[in-house]
Amino acid sequence: MINNKEDLFIEERQDKIVKYIEKVEKATIEEIMSLLKISRSTVRRDLMDLERKNLIIRTRGGALKKKYFKYEFSLNEKKDLNLDKKKKIAQITKRFINEGDIIYISGGTTTLELAKILFDIKDLIVFTNAINILLELANNSGIEIKLVGGDFRKKTFSMVGQEAINYLDRYNFNKAFVGVNGISINEGFTTPNGLEAILDGEVIRRSKEAFILADETKFGAVAFSTICKIEDVDYIITNNLPDAKLTKDIQKMEVKIISNWF
Repeated sequence: MINNKEDLFIEERQDKIVKYIEKVEKATIEEIMSLLKISRSTVRRDLMDLERKNLIIRTRGGALKKKYFKYEFSLNEKKDLNLDKKKKIAQITKRFINEGDIIYISGGTTTLELAKILFDIKDLIVFTNAINILLELANNSGIEIKLVGGDFRKKTFSMVGQEAINYLDRYNFNKAFVGVNGISINEGFTTPNGLEAILDGEVIRRSKEAFILADETKFGAVAFSTICKIEDVDYIITNNLPDAKLTKDIQKMEVKIISNWF
């Protein structure tokens, strides 16, 4: 009986947290502590639990509203979030990359984990618009790197703009690996920045096969700018399948969702 009361209290508290985040769109740990008169450790546990339930997006120092967000994380803010999930996604993704491939890797922290484990694949040509991806690959003698030029975005360490689009006009890729911030049936794959959305969309159009790399928290979320429609890609690689309805809706569009080793 005591456990049931405790469970109810937790459920009520977490419901208040979700409603508050829905109202303000972005909340800090300190704000939630003050609102509910609870400890920092309790807030952190609740936010982790709510993220696992796919109800909020956890950030460094707080949380964001799940369904729609304009806020854009910096690389520093994102680098430690869901790191185990990103590493799993990277390991699954690596199995799709073969010697002699010509691939594109977009900017992001999940794609960075992929770049870290490509050291043993020979004769690989990697195009990227991301400085952090370039630096990770730079010491690998078996990889030829092509950096997309353009305007530098300090927040994501990525090159964007018309010059970057013009550069891509000359090339086609076997495979593209693109990170996203949101996956929605109606809005497609989304990211907070319009310039990066345009560039990623162009990359997907120029690729024989397109792979979206996204952890489970991205399903159901919608960011500011649409990259492309769900049906424009071939694979979504994630750490855990979304709910059954969303999985079925995506599969109806002939897009494969992969979340397991094989």
